[in-house]
Amino acid sequence: MTCKSEELLKTKNDSIQMVENNTKGGLGLLFGYNSDTTQAKDDKKLNIWLHYFHGKEENSSTPNLFGKMVRAGIPNCLRGEIWEICSGSIYLRFNNQDVYQKLLELHQNDVSPSSDEIEKDLHRSLPEYPAYQTEEGINRLRRVLTAYSWINPELGYCQAMNIVTSSLLIYMTEEQAFWALNMLVDQLCPGYYSSSMYGVLLDQVVLEELVKEYMPNLITYFKEKEIQLSVACLPWFLTLFINSIPLPFVFRILDCFFLEGPKLLFQIAKQSIIAILKLNEKQLLNIQDDSELLSISKAFFASLNLPPDSTIKEDDDSYTDFPTVTSSKIVKLRKENELKIIEGVESFTKRNVLRTVKNTAYFSREEISIIYDYFFGALYYAKNQQDKLSAPEMNEEAFTKMLETMTIWAKLSHEMNNVHLEDNVTIAKEVLQAFIKRLFNYFKQENKSEITFVDAVSKLGTIIRGDIMSKAAFLFTLYDDDNDGILTNMDIHLISTQLFLLMMLLHVDFNAWDAITNFIILSAEQSDSSAEAIDKLHDEFIKGDNQHNEPSTLDTDYFVACINKIHETLLGPNAPSIEVTLPSLRMILLTEDRLDQFIQHDLPQSFKLQKVLTEPRKGLGHEIFEALYIEGKKLASNMAAHSRVAENMSEQQKSDLLANSRTSPLSSIPIRSPKSTKSAASSINKIDEDYELI
Repeated sequence: MTCKSEELLKTKNDSIQMVENNTKGGLGLLFGYNSDTTQAKDDKKLNIWLHYFHGKEENSSTPNLFGKMVRAGIPNCLRGEIWEICSGSIYLRFNNQDVYQKLLELHQNDVSPSSDEIEKDLHRSLPEYPAYQTEEGINRLRRVLTAYSWINPELGYCQAMNIVTSSLLIYMTEEQAFWALNMLVDQLCPGYYSSSMYGVLLDQVVLEELVKEYMPNLITYFKEKEIQLSVACLPWFLTLFINSIPLPFVFRILDCFFLEGPKLLFQIAKQSIIAILKLNEKQLLNIQDDSELLSISKAFFASLNLPPDSTIKEDDDSYTDFPTVTSSKIVKLRKENELKIIEGVESFTKRNVLRTVKNTAYFSREEISIIYDYFFGALYYAKNQQDKLSAPEMNEEAFTKMLETMTIWAKLSHEMNNVHLEDNVTIAKEVLQAFIKRLFNYFKQENKSEITFVDAVSKLGTIIRGDIMSKAAFLFTLYDDDNDGILTNMDIHLISTQLFLLMMLLHVDFNAWDAITNFIILSAEQSDSSAEAIDKLHDEFIKGDNQHNEPSTLDTDYFVACINKIHETLLGPNAPSIEVTLPSLRMILLTEDRLDQFIQHDLPQSFKLQKVLTEPRKGLGHEIFEALYIEGKKLASNMAAHSRVAENMSEQQKSDLLANSRTSPLSSIPIRSPKSTKSAASSINKIDEDYELI
């Protein structure tokens, strides 16, 4: 059996027949459900649902019957399954059969990067529920959260996921709860469970706008006192009210949340605020800080006491006011406020990162701030994937994008002469990419694969603000691949070729070819080459006469002709033997004024460290928000969990897994969005007495 309904629907002679409970279920089967109903009432609800399953023609004549039944309360044995159906996670589970178990088996000897965080929160999860005082309950919760951290390593684990998952496990098996958690994080509440919590922060602003419509004086007073409504309300949204309201209330809220979507959180939050105001109006208008607001809200929820089988009828003020919060209104308010939230998240994150920079490398705080924008902007645009528990790090792709935005040479100029061979353009691009790769290797620390922000500040400081001695050491280190302290013919060849291209891209005010050839000759002189060999170098370079007709813009045909000459001179059969040490290189730079000018001025000035954007945050903030939001929305559809697991599986395991799941997990799921989620409550006219509303 995969669903409880299958067991209940076993029939004999077309009559409804309930059989013994032999299917797997949640912790409630062992420790009780702690729900809002008596056993007699639960049995009555179960019979109503059984008739609903069989009465197709009868059901079609009653509008919104399913929604009415959910609000009337779901039988304990069916609750987990109905949550799956309403949220859509049942499709994920059916399309990824055995994936959860295979994840656990694949990583049984591994330690998740999120394990420490998960362990800290395990015993804080619904401590009032008896199962979480036992190894059985804790182990189930640990397995689900750890499996999720493996299938979504970019997110891993966030606080409050333990609270939600512990509630799901009361009514669901581990596998059901695992896929429900996937749907909750990726679809129903995108951005809630993330390092920045941008989604839940945005919804706090939306809630404040909604409350302002009904209680403008209260919001005005709060602003005067600098009291944040989110201090009380943010935990409501993050834990879906689970930590704020007694458990019997919680399960009924989750019934409607999975049915109607995120708008229910706003409906309940708004009504809670109205109720708190009605009961504590005088106190609220006299509070002086956030802590007093938090105390009042906690006292309100603590005073709630739900007698068995109590319900809220349709004509109750707190329910009839629900339809005033519509999905379209929430979407509209989210769009109006998203940039403000992103700017706040960016600003907070930026301040924290800048505090970690101890070595400012002679940059001002404003310049470091600009480097931050280049660094993290490149990370987002390159969609850099990283371990969420580590500091943000930049791979070579993102590093290239950063250089393209902060320099004028990281992309081949569009001012190239019209006449050039395609192969020569390709060669020029390869030379530039090789130089960028060298820079990347120079920026990252030894034994590290990526660059941190602190690395970027430190190494840029050397290139831009260093003296001639430190810049000579930078150039030497950049090309001393074997770390033997000597630059040989091949190294000098690479330096000459790549610096020549940079000089042409930067349109230096001197003859680049003459400067490069003189650098090669000086390198030979510093290597104690014979006078005859040095004279021969002079003759070889003068023979080409390239210095007299150098183009003003990059001409790839001219460039390739010059580097071929460098190759022949330094790596040909008659090439002199060159060995340059760091002191020798410093002497060469001091002797060759044009090379000194390039290293000291032209190259450093090619890095743009001044603010040139009139709207430095708006465009980036919107792009960041869209990237984060879209990535969250697509996680479920891109999950293809079987392919993630299969990366480290044996061929047989891969074959078994693919056989079980041939389609994309969400290929047939109707994605829930606030725009398409319609409140069934708005069309209720007359409720049958069997279908009591919450």
